[in-house]
Formats: sequence, C-alpha cells, structure tokens
Amino acid sequence: MTELLRTDTLSDGQNGLVVIETSEGPLELRFTYQDADRLIAGLHAARAQIQAERAHSGQPPMPEQPRTGESWETALDPVNQVAVIRAHFPDRTTQDTRIPRSEIPQLVDFLEHALRRLEPGSDMRQ
Repeated sequence: MTELLRTDTLSDGQNGLVVIETSEGPLELRFTYQDADRLIAGLHAARAQIQAERAHSGQPPMPEQPRTGESWETALDPVNQVAVIRAHFPDRTTQDTRIPRSEIPQLVDFLEHALRRLEPGSDMRQ
C-alpha cells in the first residue's frame, strides 16, 4: 500500500468502500459494516504480531505514532455512571475514553494541580 486514495459508502447505505494505491495499481475493497469491524480487528492483530516477532528476534519495537485529537466531545452516561470524552482525529476516526464516576474527583484534582503548575511564572519542579 502506498496511499489511501478514497473512502466512501456504497449507494445502498449498507456497505463501505476503501480505495488504496498499491505498487501494482489501485485496489478497491468493498465491505459490510460488520466486515469493517473484522478488518479493523485483523489489522490490529497483524500489528501486534509484527511487534511480537520483532521482540522475539531481538529487534526494538516499531514506534507507535502518537495521535493528537483535533476536536473533542464530552458527554455523560448516567446509566453506566461514566463521563465520556470522545477525541476526533484528522483521519476521521474517534476514540472514546470512559471515566467512571468514582475516578472523576481524582482526575479533577490532577487537572487543577496541572493547571496551577503550567501557569506562567509557576515553579515546574515536582
């Protein structure tokens, strides 16, 4: 794969499409919504296997590419008693972080402490 060319949904609204450029030309993958989950799981499993093979052969692990969200959403899930933070990434993927109600006060204390330490003129020592 040399480049991701296009992602789309098919006209039936049930299936998706990914077009990638390969060294042998463009390749079109069509899949159902359920297939997408299996493809994602398969790609994650392949990445894990690559890392395991590298560790087994004594090579250093491949570096993880840090992803920075470009926008954030927050919500409350009152049924499960969690706060939800959804990060939106430039590649149009999202990742949810679920914070249980019991951990929210500790997180608030940490963030308040971090804010005080990061203020201009504050002492950055531990």
